[in-house]
Amino acid sequence: MEVIGRGADVAGWFNTHAKRVTQARVDAFHTTLPEARVFACSSFDEAERHADELVRSPPRILFCGGGDGTVVALLNSLRKRGAKTFPLIGLFKLGTGNGWPSAVGAHRYETELRRLPTMPLAAPSRHFQLCEVEGKLCQFTGVGWDATLLNDYKRNLENRQQQILAGGLAARLSKGLGGYLYSLFRLTVPGELQRAREGGTQLRLENLGEPALTFDQHQQRVLVPATQTTLYEGPMSIGAAGIEPYWGSKFMAFPHATAVPGRMNFRVYDRHVLIGVNNMFNLWGGKELPGMFDWWVTGVRLHLSRPMPFQVGGDVMGTREVIDFKMATETVDLIDWNH
Repeated sequence: MEVIGRGADVAGWFNTHAKRVTQARVDAFHTTLPEARVFACSSFDEAERHADELVRSPPRILFCGGGDGTVVALLNSLRKRGAKTFPLIGLFKLGTGNGWPSAVGAHRYETELRRLPTMPLAAPSRHFQLCEVEGKLCQFTGVGWDATLLNDYKRNLENRQQQILAGGLAARLSKGLGGYLYSLFRLTVPGELQRAREGGTQLRLENLGEPALTFDQHQQRVLVPATQTTLYEGPMSIGAAGIEPYWGSKFMAFPHATAVPGRMNFRVYDRHVLIGVNNMFNLWGGKELPGMFDWWVTGVRLHLSRPMPFQVGGDVMGTREVIDFKMATETVDLIDWNH
């Protein structure tokens, strides 16, 4: 069995803006695999230069240091520079949102680092298809509370930069899970309550692809008739799609994401924000709730009654009233850290 050894067939891609990426951790990767190529990206220009080299000379395994947004940036940079296929990718949990690393069993960075020299070059992996939105590859995307929360989280971080640098309570309430919860209750919920008083948001979900699958009243998957092009029409708090279960901090946003190969799981939650908050732990755990609707689709168009915040792979993309989601032609294999 051929193992990674000193890393001659390996590369590491690190986002230096990610929450847990430090110079010490980048150096530790290089010390562990002294023959590996190491790319530390601090800007889009740097990322694209590094992507050029990786496309010209692809490694057997490409390790990705960051969070959900980092791997999205990596895949899209490689694609933009001409990659038709991707190397086997190993995800480290070094970001603020680590949904996809959690889905493939990633543990602490230092724990995984110790395993690398003896890991097989043909490491156990999991195969994923990808979503595509506005020409961008991703593992999850959506509108509603999730995107609003990300937008509020980012805005809170920007407004508190000086306090964060000083440390203490402000830093704990601004970054990571603490920052998400602070932004949820301090910013997102009040904003959603105001929008609910103004009439809320209506969604019409149009099927653009193959006939969709959904749950019947007995929670069995059934085919939606091909003639039924409108899958849903009504109130919406969250409308999101994913090909893996988690959305940051092990929030199981898409518990059925891998149930139907070749399709994304599109979910609509139609209940009031306060009902959602009261069921927060059930939502977090991916439990079935009244007002939650699921489909497995290859392509859909969202028609929204007002502009709504929109996120792709955990990055806020502005507001939209009409958005198309579809399955990408590209796929990716990720190291399964559980083996």
